[in-house]
Amino acid sequence: MVELPRRRRVAALLTAAAATLALAAGPGAPASADPVPTVPDLGPTSFTGAGPYGVGERTLTLPSGSKLEVWYPARKADVRGKPMGTYDVVDWLPDFLQAGLPPGTSVAYPSGGVRGVPAAAKRFPLVVFSHGYAGFRTQSSFLTAALASWGFVVAAPDHNSRSLTQVLLGPKGTTTDVQDLRQTLTLMASKSRKKGWLHGRVDMTHVGAVGHSAGGRAVENLALVDKRVDTFIGMAGASVGALDQEAPDVPDKPGLLLAATDDGIVGLDKMQSAYDAMASPKRLVLVGGAGHLVFSDLCEIGAGDGGLLAVAAAVGITVPPALVPLATDGCLPPALSPPDAWPAIDQVVIAQLRHVLGYDRSAAGLTGLTDAFPGIITGRSESVP
Repeated sequence: MVELPRRRRVAALLTAAAATLALAAGPGAPASADPVPTVPDLGPTSFTGAGPYGVGERTLTLPSGSKLEVWYPARKADVRGKPMGTYDVVDWLPDFLQAGLPPGTSVAYPSGGVRGVPAAAKRFPLVVFSHGYAGFRTQSSFLTAALASWGFVVAAPDHNSRSLTQVLLGPKGTTTDVQDLRQTLTLMASKSRKKGWLHGRVDMTHVGAVGHSAGGRAVENLALVDKRVDTFIGMAGASVGALDQEAPDVPDKPGLLLAATDDGIVGLDKMQSAYDAMASPKRLVLVGGAGHLVFSDLCEIGAGDGGLLAVAAAVGITVPPALVPLATDGCLPPALSPPDAWPAIDQVVIAQLRHVLGYDRSAAGLTGLTDAFPGIITGRSESVP
């Protein structure tokens, strides 16, 4: 046997050891240069505040023409002292409604990131986000920005077949939301391969999908048909048993549902049916006393002026009666105030993604939730083989 020089023998042993550790970690385990920050004392409140990254934000365009909002981790030094971006609900009104507004009308809300700053220099897991019916891509910035601060790139397309703009114009027919999300995955992979601000920043081997209401149905169906997606989280929405009884199958992938116990749009019984239909491993977490919009910014937009309906009335816009519940469910007392629930929602979503994608071996971030958030997290179920 030919003996290697000592330096080469050491290198070979180190390589073999690294390979053994990688195999022991199991499929889907991240590389040792972990882009998702380690949490030494992982627990049920570890992700209730902003993470160690600053948050950048940019707007891209899908091949279909839909706009795509991207939140991403940035160095704290690159965002320090710079103003947070905003989004304006007026931008999603059809042209004929915008034309009738008083000059300078604006219904703005913080979007969660600093626009145009460089992305931090690591490869980060990807999360795609799907908005609800009559929603828009930035509608849950409290969550999408929090995810970016904890080391995820988050990409949220406008679903032009069921966005606020289209719903106000009238029914368009079959939704294209799953196609929008698949285009989003492909575009983000392409942006990471090519030279540019996102080059080398997106890890397509660790992908989660999160959606609200109709977006919950969309991300579950996305996980069913797209092998790039490792896990899905539906908030007040799912496929089989909730919004789409016709769906023929469920994904054989880990999933989590978040349900609001006082949801007047997608009731708790429907979310329980959706959970029952899911494949294991699966989790269901209940947000007590909350309504449908607790998983979005919508109750807080224009809150100082009486809420979205009051703002619309003040500028002469009549909201169709069918849309009134979608603009108000969970916004008024006695419903739980959405900002009071947001830390718990951030905790559950971030802990689930980190655990399923292999960044946290322990599920400690998902245990003890009812004690950590008394009166807010009021129940949970799990089936983990």
